[in-house]
Amino acid sequence: MTSCKIACNFRSEPPAFPAGITSVADAGFSWIADRFSNMTGLFSDIAVKDLTNLTLAHFYWNYPQIGFLYLQTLLLKQEENGSFGDLRETARAVSCLSNAYSYLESRAGDFDNSDLLAARSKAVHYLLEHRGRWGENLYDTVYILPALADAGIFEEELCLDLCRNDTSNRQHPGTTALILSALQKQKDLGRFNEAADFMIFEFISEKLKWLFSVRENGFWKYPATSNLILQTLILCNQKHIAAESLPWLSESQKENGSWENDLNTTSLSLLTL
Repeated sequence: MTSCKIACNFRSEPPAFPAGITSVADAGFSWIADRFSNMTGLFSDIAVKDLTNLTLAHFYWNYPQIGFLYLQTLLLKQEENGSFGDLRETARAVSCLSNAYSYLESRAGDFDNSDLLAARSKAVHYLLEHRGRWGENLYDTVYILPALADAGIFEEELCLDLCRNDTSNRQHPGTTALILSALQKQKDLGRFNEAADFMIFEFISEKLKWLFSVRENGFWKYPATSNLILQTLILCNQKHIAAESLPWLSESQKENGSWENDLNTTSLSLLTL
């Protein structure tokens, strides 16, 4: 396991969001805090998937002290071989560590991020060591590709395979959103040749049109699925379309501040906001 030496002394500023959205987010964070109010020390029982979303949500909404607690817990879950349990969870951790590092780099303050970078390096090495398994499972693939992109690693063939091997059983809104996010992250590295770049652009455009066509009253049936799609739209420079669904996202929040009384859905919603 990796020890954590990350420390931070910067003063967080209030988030620059509309008052209504800020109130919605505050209620969501209050629900999360209440859920863990009886826990002591680090949140060791939280799954890697939830830790990554919680870490970034707290950082993005300028709750760094709590974000650091989740980040420290995530680092403690890393195994000696660099893994965070399996390929998918390791990929999620790589993306979280990369984005946490970017967050720290953008803030004014003194911090030591050496453990964070070391943990990410070991996790990326684990993914690269298991390159032969990348295409075995679609859902592993759609988390590995963004993780590699977040670490600055270009992977052309796996992206092209996602486009070439498109089948009807992938025609699910949440699955489609994950595929598009994976492709867009790699595309944003700017390393595809002209033909491949155009192929991926056309694929993304076609699938975005399909996502728009299956939207009902501003959302996609389930809050978790809708959040994945909204985050994909933002990533694919469709913020104006995503903004149309924000009122629905706010209205679907429960009175207790959660979405679906579920930790993952709530943290996803906070990330979208």
